[in-house]
Amino acid sequence: MSKQIFLTGLAAGAALMGAGYLGRRNLARTQRLTGIIPIVTPYIDIETAEGVLAVMERLPEERVTIVLHTLGGCVTACVLIANALRQFRDSTAIVPYMAISGGTLIALSARRLEMGDRASLSAVDPQIMGQRVKHLAEAKDKPSIAALAREYDVAMRKYVDGALRQHLPEDRLGPAMDLLLGEHAPHEWPIQRPEIEALGLTVTPAARQWAELVDRLRGRAW
Repeated sequence: MSKQIFLTGLAAGAALMGAGYLGRRNLARTQRLTGIIPIVTPYIDIETAEGVLAVMERLPEERVTIVLHTLGGCVTACVLIANALRQFRDSTAIVPYMAISGGTLIALSARRLEMGDRASLSAVDPQIMGQRVKHLAEAKDKPSIAALAREYDVAMRKYVDGALRQHLPEDRLGPAMDLLLGEHAPHEWPIQRPEIEALGLTVTPAARQWAELVDRLRGRAW
């Protein structure tokens, strides 16, 4: 059986995996909001990625706005969305409240980032079976899992480095990599806007309308 690799906070466990606020049908309806794609779900899975890519493919211009409210999800799904976002000439990621783990990876892939006053990102290092891969890489008793962990650790470090180079000069990359790969804090530890700005990343305050959009979409499931 294949092992799923996650970019997700601890709270996004099995109880939330099938309980997304924004289902695929609702995501398809966002085409009415030209260029605006809300990803409002506790867990980003492959079905979510399929829906986002389908909407992106139908956008009439090379401009997109992603509104994120998530605890993260499957690495493959998050990287698929991040890769697609990088291809847009004009892209904005908006985080009214939180974009944890895989949500942070997606947010960093946009050309512009907007965050609410109390919004948070987090580290983006992946996990296998609920454990951070950088810890599993040290597990001598499980060589096959340790080898897989090393592969994901190397791949994610390279990916985050590439995303940060879109925004930062060489001399700022080290501190940014340490923070966003969780070198000195737990994986899901919240990183607030002042800490992101201190890295040298440009962050614009998010307008209240985006929090209201997230609130409306979450309300559909309550």
